[in-house]
Amino acid sequence: MLSRTADHLYWMSRYMERAENITRFLEVANRMAMSAGRDRAAYWRPVLTIAGGEAAFAESYGERSAGSVIEFSVLDPANSSSIYGSLRAARENAHAVRSVIPSELWESLNSTWLETRGLDGPRLRDQGLTSFCEWVRERSHQFRGITYGTMLRDEAFHFLRLGTFLERADNTARLLGVRATGVKADSTEADADDQMHWAAVLKSVSAFKAFRTVHGDNLTPVTAVDLLVMRDDMPRSLHACLDQVSLILGKLNPTAECARLAGAAHAQLHWGRLDQLLARGLSRFIADFLTANNALGARIHEDFLLA
Repeated sequence: MLSRTADHLYWMSRYMERAENITRFLEVANRMAMSAGRDRAAYWRPVLTIAGGEAAFAESYGERSAGSVIEFSVLDPANSSSIYGSLRAARENAHAVRSVIPSELWESLNSTWLETRGLDGPRLRDQGLTSFCEWVRERSHQFRGITYGTMLRDEAFHFLRLGTFLERADNTARLLGVRATGVKADSTEADADDQMHWAAVLKSVSAFKAFRTVHGDNLTPVTAVDLLVMRDDMPRSLHACLDQVSLILGKLNPTAECARLAGAAHAQLHWGRLDQLLARGLSRFIADFLTANNALGARIHEDFLLA
């Protein structure tokens, strides 16, 4: 496969996954702000921190508020990581490889973009943030369903899936990092505010019912982190994402340096223990994970995507 084709497939799926995950960040912020008594604007800052857009936001919007953060994260065409920007980029990459992907996949992405292109502030307010976020997630689910249900299991399919899981790992880690300060292996108790935050995080990644199945009512920072880091049967966990990344790279080229890096990162979660991983605190673990994940992404680019 030509490296530029692989690049378009990889980034198409990354941008589609990114759009979905932005909706999850927004819903955490919205849930927390709705339950807050004062200083609701403070709950919207993590959306900017997670997406890495604080500097660009400050330059264009200045004061932080729910409305300005939502506009920046959803509608702003100048923000490449907004939902608008992500869906536009996903569609552009899909257009470049229309001859490679199934027609149903192109039609789904194109129609998603056409609906998003006409969105503005008044229409978003009429539809409601929650309804819009649900719609974006449904379109993302449709994208993955078409991919999985129609594509030949060839290199094109593998690069699509690779982008999805690498982006998902990054976003799950960033979501965990919002309230990582002070969380260690002995953080086995949670006050009402902690419980509210971690319940919102779990619900945002559709993991609350799974959590209750595994841990019952024992909602603490450590039990929430256990589900979203260590459980390989939880689809959005770091372990599950690296399972897939390592497997895919092994199929593409098991001797590539990126396959070795993925295997090492996967082994840390597969064979590691949560108390050991959190020995220096969740903040440090998340920082190290993101550094390693970014290095893996750069190496994938070097090994496969450079022309």
